[in-house]
Amino acid sequence: MAEKSKGEYMGRELAEGPDAVTRTIREAVDQVKAAASLLKELEANGVKRGYVIGSGTSFHASLFLQHLFSKYTDFHLAAVPASEFTEWRPAKGKYFIIGYSQSGESSDIVEAFNVARTMGVKTIAITNTFGSTLSRISDAAIVTRAGEEKAVAATKTFDVQLAAALALVYTLTGKVFSEIERASEAAREVLAKKNLLREVAERYVKAEHAFSLGRGAGYPIALEAALKLKEAAMVHAEGFAVREFLHGPLQLVDEGTPVFLFAPSRASFEASIKALERIAGYKAPIILVGPKASEFKDYASYSLEVTGAGEDANVIPLVKVAQVFAFYISVLKGLDPDKPTKLSKVVKY
Repeated sequence: MAEKSKGEYMGRELAEGPDAVTRTIREAVDQVKAAASLLKELEANGVKRGYVIGSGTSFHASLFLQHLFSKYTDFHLAAVPASEFTEWRPAKGKYFIIGYSQSGESSDIVEAFNVARTMGVKTIAITNTFGSTLSRISDAAIVTRAGEEKAVAATKTFDVQLAAALALVYTLTGKVFSEIERASEAAREVLAKKNLLREVAERYVKAEHAFSLGRGAGYPIALEAALKLKEAAMVHAEGFAVREFLHGPLQLVDEGTPVFLFAPSRASFEASIKALERIAGYKAPIILVGPKASEFKDYASYSLEVTGAGEDANVIPLVKVAQVFAFYISVLKGLDPDKPTKLSKVVKY
């Protein structure tokens, strides 16, 4: 049998993301409706407070879901890392839990759900694994359709987590899924530009530090972009909300520190101009990613434009840029992004 090339799994799986998004919103629609029905029942009974939990990449999906719930519904949803939930959960009052886990077997989130069951708390799981522990112990479960993911660094499974979040909130609010379909196509267009992303990666392959910034729906994507650079490419990278970057971390930038800005809309770019001007003043190379990015190229070293699909749905092509960039940085450094030496796919200890 031929030896697997470095990054074979991650490269293939990040390319499978758009199709996985399309399958998820078409095939999991009944599960999404059931989860939405449970939430409406809770709301009718006066339960409007909830928590969404996850670990690592799944926590970033949790933040995105919190953003959507705050923007479009009357529910009060707070994102908490799964490992911290036992310390943060309220001692009294009615609430519900939504949990993200790609495997459905992560010990932190399974423990949180088991505790919730003993307290009569309703739970909704969003997982990529049929028959997983999490799906079996939940009151409702949305099983995404990414298929098996072999690379340790999550790519297509994060894509479908974002899609599930959009589908759930769109179902609650009566919004159609067409924006998610368009976002999937926009992610395919990102993949068609992978040679351009490789060129950018070649320019910054020796960077030891990087920052990724985001605003609104782009903030969880900034966090995920930084995580991918750490996991796959062994780059010290940190993600921040755009304006928060000025409150301390700015001290660390110089002409060798690439700074990404993931903006889901033209308005996000406009609201970030003052911060961009400040960062550019220290000669840091800035890479803009988002719809209408080329309109703001005067503030940056590179502008990578993605096709707009709707401000919130634009997270799907935005994160595809981050995934492809981290992949190329990794392989250009001679690493194997499929198998980070200190990480495992599922944390059970």
